[in-house]
Amino acid sequence: MKANYQTYLQGDNGKAVLLMHGLTSGAAQMIPMARFINDYGYSVSCVNLAGHGTYPEDLNKTTAEDMVLKAKYDYENLRKYHDTVYVGGISTGGLLSLMLASIYPEIRGIVSIAAPAKLVPGSFISVDYADKSEFLIRPLEGKTGIFKKYHIHYERIAVRIFDELRRLMDIVVNEAALSEVKCPVLLIHSGNDDIAEPGSVDIISNMLVKSEVEVFQPSTGGHLSVLSEDREHVFRKTIDFLGTR
Repeated sequence: MKANYQTYLQGDNGKAVLLMHGLTSGAAQMIPMARFINDYGYSVSCVNLAGHGTYPEDLNKTTAEDMVLKAKYDYENLRKYHDTVYVGGISTGGLLSLMLASIYPEIRGIVSIAAPAKLVPGSFISVDYADKSEFLIRPLEGKTGIFKKYHIHYERIAVRIFDELRRLMDIVVNEAALSEVKCPVLLIHSGNDDIAEPGSVDIISNMLVKSEVEVFQPSTGGHLSVLSEDREHVFRKTIDFLGTR
């Protein structure tokens, strides 16, 4: 997955944003959002989740705990060079953003996009695969426009990673974890998301009892709103959120 190299964009306002992609994809997924944020002066780091950006077989060895540890490493590395750090991500990256905020109280704010508290039944992620050693084939052919350029995922996906996503959901989406989040939170979830249940935003919001929570629920955009035709609405909402905190 050479096109999913981790990317760092230097800003000039002294503030930084860590961006994390979704399951089976890679850092490239967040580059359009990163460039938009960088235009407003923020340094932006697009990172690969544990087991991503390398080889399909690596997902067979990746656990929910590995993803949390890699996210912690990426945050701590960025924090070494910036006093003010925000964290954001989509889907699995959105879950990890919430997790980091529960661990590091100094995080200035988080933007969690399409984070699943529940999965939409029948999607390729929510199906219960009997053979956990199986690889699901998802060809890259047929993608057009911005999806062709930035939605670069594993074509051979180790289906056991979907069980690890469910484990990560159990770790993050509970009162013990989310009640530790004290920084401002922007929750974004499209109403037509076909992967993460749109009602997830209400479940998560209700558990963020110590946070100032802002919710943005566009009717369109799908699961990958950061690559949709309506992505600028998500980007501008993010900039407005960052600029007031």
